[in-house]
Amino acid sequence: MSNQETTLETWKQIWTRKGLADSSVTDLLAYDGYEATKVDMEEVARQIAKRLDIQKNDKVLEVGCGAGALAQYLDCDYVGIDYSPTLVRKHIEILHNSVLTGEAADLPFKDKSFDKVICYGVYLYFDNKEYADKATKELLRVAKKGVLIGEIPMRSHRTEHLLFNKEDFQGWDISDGFYDPYRKDRFNAVYLFS
Repeated sequence: MSNQETTLETWKQIWTRKGLADSSVTDLLAYDGYEATKVDMEEVARQIAKRLDIQKNDKVLEVGCGAGALAQYLDCDYVGIDYSPTLVRKHIEILHNSVLTGEAADLPFKDKSFDKVICYGVYLYFDNKEYADKATKELLRVAKKGVLIGEIPMRSHRTEHLLFNKEDFQGWDISDGFYDPYRKDRFNAVYLFS
């Protein structure tokens, strides 16, 4: 192993470390990696709820839920999943939601278990496109009515982010990112079942 490999944290290590941050930190944006952004997560949640037509009785799965920055604004029958056990614990501790640890590319749910599925601000952290393709298939598999994958990067300020093209989501409804300065660098993809 080179020195560079030993000093660079993997994304999984970064999210695990963030989940271990001081419990007095109550800003869910910081736990979930948005601390240096200008995101209005409440507005993002409104946009997602509008695009997926999320109703109070809808059973909704959020994949890559982190500590709950988005979940805190969703009014539905919510379930979350994240691969960071420390963020899952933080999410449960702060929001008391039903959340479990697991991988986006291997969801532990039966087919069509949820009305709607959200995966927001997650695809940029996947290791490669093969994993992303498996995750997309899993999101579609467990959804009955619709899937929203949000904040998919075409360009990024970080070389570690996995990048996509809108063509990677043919057949999906594509829209610009929800907030500046990433509105033109990232996009959202919605798939509604007929």
